[in-house]
Amino acid sequence: MATAVAGLPGRADVVVTGVGAVSPAGLGHRALWEAVRAGRVTTGPVTRFDTTGYPSHRAGEIPPSALSRLDALVPRHPSLAARCLAAAVAEAAHGAELTRTVRGARTGVFAATVMGTRPVLDRGITSTGLTPEGTDWAEPQRLLDLVGEVVSVDGPVVLLASGCSVGGDAVACGAAAIAEGEVDVAICGGAEELSQEVFAMFTTLRALAPDVARPFDADRLGMQPAEGAAVLILESAAHCAARGAVPLAVLLAYGAAADAYHLTRPRPTGEALVRAIGTCLRAADRAPEEIDWVCAHGTGTPASDGVEARAIGSALGGDGRRRPAVSSLKGMLGHTQGAAGVLEAVVAVLAMAAGHVPGNATLRRPDPACTGLDLVPPQGRAASLATVLSLAFGLGGGVSALLLGAVGGEHAA
Repeated sequence: MATAVAGLPGRADVVVTGVGAVSPAGLGHRALWEAVRAGRVTTGPVTRFDTTGYPSHRAGEIPPSALSRLDALVPRHPSLAARCLAAAVAEAAHGAELTRTVRGARTGVFAATVMGTRPVLDRGITSTGLTPEGTDWAEPQRLLDLVGEVVSVDGPVVLLASGCSVGGDAVACGAAAIAEGEVDVAICGGAEELSQEVFAMFTTLRALAPDVARPFDADRLGMQPAEGAAVLILESAAHCAARGAVPLAVLLAYGAAADAYHLTRPRPTGEALVRAIGTCLRAADRAPEEIDWVCAHGTGTPASDGVEARAIGSALGGDGRRRPAVSSLKGMLGHTQGAAGVLEAVVAVLAMAAGHVPGNATLRRPDPACTGLDLVPPQGRAASLATVLSLAFGLGGGVSALLLGAVGGEHAA
């Protein structure tokens, strides 16, 4: 039995005013968007650790050019994830012009991760024989060490770790804090560093693709882990207007659910995702046919993609409605785990601004089980996007859904 929570019922007063990203595409949201729009696969051979003996040798690593530029942007820190998060915060805050504030503004941080700083601990144990005792620098909360170095924070600071749907959960928590009047500005982010432990775990689960991830493809064989960070700056519309800022998008609603069916497999009916999408639609007073694009979770694993396709079709299709346009970014970017939900929401904001639907870049032979969807071809397509649904799954059955709207946008015909 899935449970669901909804947010921002009947209201559209939370806006996005800044975005930031560090990804396998490079440093900054522009590098991210250029890669996604071009349909460029950014995963490649793993260099961070030895993959000898593994059946797969590929992942999504932040490129060396981006890593070298981090030195000029953020202080040194044992955790690459912490540094990437700080860089993404700095970019988003700059874009949102957060220095232009009104008196009494309250800013909170709502961050997401799966592994936290665990890769730091793993490296320490592997290279020096350290034991967990005395390694407080590897505690999960150290992921947030550098955020205060790049932006002023005087509100709540929250770190969530609810599985790979956690990025959407962090955005939802920030939006809820704004809606409840607890903060005026919410810095919502996710961060992950490529981990040998995660690589080994997904190998054990036989979930890694040997070449590239192929979401929704009949020949898909698995996912590819990746690293990066992404940030959305959320504000109340009133606070945004009072300081003369320009919104990039509107967060119309969010939904979260869990089916508690199995540790690694979603319930075959996709009930939790159907409920999460439904709560979004009801909270935002939107009809299924008003969703212009679904930015799917789409990891490329045989079981998960089929369940997601059926759930999207059930929630948005049928009854003579047009098939929902669906694509996954993970064929290009890999699965950034704790950062994925925010990273893909950043792309959703950029897609609405550009009027372009990203394609399923690695799709060769669409799975017949996904015929109820309009799987966007690899090259993508131009389209007027007024409403975008961004989805995320997590192990254990958790799902999150974010419904984003263009500023002043109307549904595309």
